[in-house]
Amino acid sequence: MAWRLLRLEPASLQEELPSSPEPEGFHPLEAPWEAKRGGGASWPEPLYFVDGRERAEALVAQGPRLALLGCVAAGAVVLKGGRTGFLDLRVRRVGVGLEGALWAGELVYEPVPSLGEGLEGLWAGLRAAREALEKEVAEGLEGGLLVVDGPVRLLREGPLLGYIKTHWAHYLPKEQEALLEALAPGERTPAFRVRRKGLELASWYLRLPLPPEGVRPPLAGLLRVETPLHGPFLELADLSLGLFPALASHPVKDPRAPQNLLPVGGLERELGRRMGRLEVVGRMLARHLGGGR
Repeated sequence: MAWRLLRLEPASLQEELPSSPEPEGFHPLEAPWEAKRGGGASWPEPLYFVDGRERAEALVAQGPRLALLGCVAAGAVVLKGGRTGFLDLRVRRVGVGLEGALWAGELVYEPVPSLGEGLEGLWAGLRAAREALEKEVAEGLEGGLLVVDGPVRLLREGPLLGYIKTHWAHYLPKEQEALLEALAPGERTPAFRVRRKGLELASWYLRLPLPPEGVRPPLAGLLRVETPLHGPFLELADLSLGLFPALASHPVKDPRAPQNLLPVGGLERELGRRMGRLEVVGRMLARHLGGGR
């Protein structure tokens, strides 16, 4: 029985929420608990930024079976010697829940497993495919400092930073959390320990520079940064105060400013271009699989 198109551009059932830390008592790694400044350290070179994108393109059915067709992409930006360039840009079309490859004209969807039951499992499988591609890119980078958009999910020989732009999970007790609203641009909290999925991490919050105009919520411009605990986390915490503010975006050019860093914004646009226009993909799927709406 052939696969049949049910719906183009299926909407996600739920927003992806970051993994919560494992329950434990609050464990600060610096004292006293007060705002810290710094940022005078120079960045190591090369400086890498890794990010990825995912896009659901269609929901298909084969009798009672469902599969989610999507596109995932990942790549890196390297800053070295005053120059910026893209590295190892990868684009892959995947079919979450397929048992074999699915052809739709020039489009080929590789099978990847669903991670759970129903539509939630299909969406989880698509996210996992994007994360796996990001990991492949990151593992091919040698030397320098690696910065990943999102939480740290891998370990490497050299220094590594992950940065998180949204703050659904609470990592601090209320007394320490009060410092977040008081942070001025260019300041950070002391570092504290985070345990997540077997990883021991050091983490801290920092405030990016904010444009003077407009009314902003108390946590505007806030990043949470993390790095493996076994590395030079205090050195990296101070370095981050110069690195992230210098590369923060401006709302005139990016609606997600200032948290969406300039190199990452450029990488996302290039990955999106290589993924192809969604309306063109939709027409090809409708032509070869039929149906859809």
